[in-house]
Parts: sequence; C-alpha cells; structure tokens
Amino acid sequence: MCNIWKNYFFKILIESNIIMSGKDLHDKPFDQGTLTKLVIFEKYTQAWIPVFTLSKGEKIFIVDFFAGTGYDMNGVPGSPIRILSKILDFADLLLKNRTKVHLHLNEYKKGKCSSLEKACSQFINKHPILFKVLEIEYTSLEFEESFKREYPLIKNLPSLVFLDQNGVKFLTSHYLNALESTKTTDFLYFVSSSYLKRFNETPEFKKLGFDFEVIRKNPYRFIHESLLEIIRGWLPSSTSLKLYPFTIKKTSGIYGLVFGASHPAAVVKFLEIVWKQNALNGSANFDIQDDLQKAQTSLFEPKKLTKKEYFQEELKKEVLAGRILSNYSAFFFCIEKGHIPSHAREVLEKLKKSKLVDYPGSSPLISYDKVCKEKVILEYVLKKR
Repeated sequence: MCNIWKNYFFKILIESNIIMSGKDLHDKPFDQGTLTKLVIFEKYTQAWIPVFTLSKGEKIFIVDFFAGTGYDMNGVPGSPIRILSKILDFADLLLKNRTKVHLHLNEYKKGKCSSLEKACSQFINKHPILFKVLEIEYTSLEFEESFKREYPLIKNLPSLVFLDQNGVKFLTSHYLNALESTKTTDFLYFVSSSYLKRFNETPEFKKLGFDFEVIRKNPYRFIHESLLEIIRGWLPSSTSLKLYPFTIKKTSGIYGLVFGASHPAAVVKFLEIVWKQNALNGSANFDIQDDLQKAQTSLFEPKKLTKKEYFQEELKKEVLAGRILSNYSAFFFCIEKGHIPSHAREVLEKLKKSKLVDYPGSSPLISYDKVCKEKVILEYVLKKR
C-alpha cells in the first residue's frame, strides 16, 4: 500500500474512532481474546484487593478509564462488573478492616456511560453490603481530562489502574512516567499493538514517539514484546517499576497487556496469574515461542529449549558459575526474567539432588514470603567437583 493511500486509510480510521478513540466493543459478543484480557483483569483485582485491605488503610482506589457499558450484548460481564464482583467477594474483609474502596468508572461516550451506571447500580442494589464498603463515581470524560482529574488520588492512595484503550494513543511516556512516579500503583494497559506495524509510516503515529526500528527487526508475532522493549526505555534509570507483557492474538491482529508494578508481591501475583493462563509460556494466549514444536525431538537436530527450559538452564549456569548463591538472588533473577518462583525452585532442588549444590533443609526457600516478608536469607554452597 503506497503512503498516500495508507495515510488516507489511517485518516478514515481516526475519523471513525477506530484507532484513537476505539470502536464500540459492546455491540457484539466479547471475542475470546477480549475474554482472556477480562479474566486477567478480574484475577488481578482479586489478588490486589486483600493485600491493601489487610494493610489496614482507610481507603483504596480502583479506576477504569475505559469502562464501557458493564456487559456485552449477551450479558457477559465487562471489567466494571467484574471489579464489583471482586469487591463483593471481599466485602466482609473490607468491613472488618474498615477499608473503603473508591471506584471511579469513566466512559467518555455519554450513552454508554448511562448504560454503565444502570448496570452497576442494579448489581450494587442486589448486594446491599456494597453500600458499606464502596464509594463509586461515574464520569463521561475524554481520557486526558479524566486522568488529570484522578491523578491526585492515584498518587496518594494505593491504586489499581485499568487503561483499556482500543488503540495505542495513550501509551505514551507522559502517562507512563506519571504512573511510575507514584509509590503504590499497579496498572494494566491494553493496547492494539499491531497498529504500530500497520500504520508506523503515518505522521500521526510518528508523533507518538515509538522507535519503529525495534518493531521492524522482530517477527510480527513479537510486536507486543517489541513495544514493551521500547517503553521500558522511557523509564528513568533509577526506576523500581517493572513492566511485563501478555500478548493476545485475535483474528484482527496482535493486541496485548502491559502490566506495571513496583512491589515484588504485585509482580509475583501477576506472573502467577499469567502462567496459570498459559503454562506453556506465561506471556501470550498462544504458542508465541513455538514451544510445542520444540518439544518434539529430532534425530538430526539438537533439541531446542522451550521458554521455561531456557530460563532454567540460564539459572543453572548462573548458580554453577557462583553468581547466584542465595535464595534472595535466585528469587529476583527469576521475576526479572518473567518466571514464577516454582520454576527456580525446581532448578535448585535438582542441583542439590545431583550433589552440585548444597543448602540446609530440603527447600531452597525461593518465594516472596521467605525472601521479602520473612527476610530469610539462605546461602547455597557449591560442591567440589
């Protein structure tokens, strides 16, 4: 497609609210990719609420900037109803700890916002206990205005932020660094990653500040991971914010989630959720690394390592080289690579069984609780060979 026609097509999409504002996703049933995204949203909300409730804070904040109508056309719950259902699940705990959830739902289309408010009100009225633990607010604002309005709360309260845009317009260094500067904010961005490949030569996309050379150098199926590589470069070198991808393949293209959090507990919770979602790779709703094919042995070629096997071999080399010799360093190496602690534990247990490494007791103690909560440091000793 020549640039003239590409620019014209891009202009049509913008005017039709497909790229920048988002097409209406609620006039048809949610597809499987959207359901995958919503399940991850819901499960992370379920993991997040009790953490800050048990910390005995008076108020926690959840904001969904692109809330939609509450349900799809078949009555399948969207993110607002799923959030409310998780608040309901922990209502007794919230009451016991005298913690209130301040929930802000923004849907910039006024007609959809009315449907959203009606759907949520019906849900709340069916469960009166929510009146005791919930403060809910609805707005119909453009994202820029809504973010500016809610940012003081995001900055001052433990916050969970959903940015479920349809496009890439609001994944910019401005918003990312605003979230990075907060201390107790976890967020989930949803972005239409494949648009970067399709429209990267247009002036509108060039203004967004993406390094398209990074995108062009990798195969299309990795476009969301390439996007993450770019936005990590936007962060200050001193940041404690960790970013993780989850690629979602649909018939219409490659989409994805960007999860961000500073606290190791949050990182572990997210990684556990996505590895349960796909035990093959923990980073996509399909076999992005061709791991199933790697599992098939060949008489003529050396076996190719799956994502998990590659990580475990990498960790084994680090341990045997003497660079990782404690549960502390093994734990942080593990989550830095996007793996769950059990993957690292398997390595150390095998090394001990093979008498290559020794440590007291039967467990290498690679877990968030042992390393970060109880602060138990277990040293590993290399055995002489």
